[in-house]
Amino acid sequence: MSQKRVIEQKKPDISYPCSWEYKVIGSDEQKLRAVILAACTPVVPTITLANVSKKGTYFSLNAELQVEDEEMRLRIFSYLNNSPDVKIVI
Repeated sequence: MSQKRVIEQKKPDISYPCSWEYKVIGSDEQKLRAVILAACTPVVPTITLANVSKKGTYFSLNAELQVEDEEMRLRIFSYLNNSPDVKIVI
C-alpha cells in the first residue's frame, strides 16, 4: 500500500501594505490591460509588456501596484483569474 505525501501549504508571510506584481497572460493585449485596470480599481497599477510569443498570439503583462491587505491582493487575483480574457495569472 502506497502512502501519499501530504504537503502542508503555509500562508506566505507578507507585511502590508506592500508593492505586489501580477503576471497576466492572454491573447489580446488591449483586453488584458482593460481587465487589469478593472481588477485594480480604484488603484491604477503600472502595466508593462513583459513578453510576446513568437507568433504574436500570446502577451504577458506585468501589473504592479500597492496592495493594502491580503483581502485586496486576493480579490484582484480572483478577478483576473475569473476573466475569460486571461489565460494565466501568476
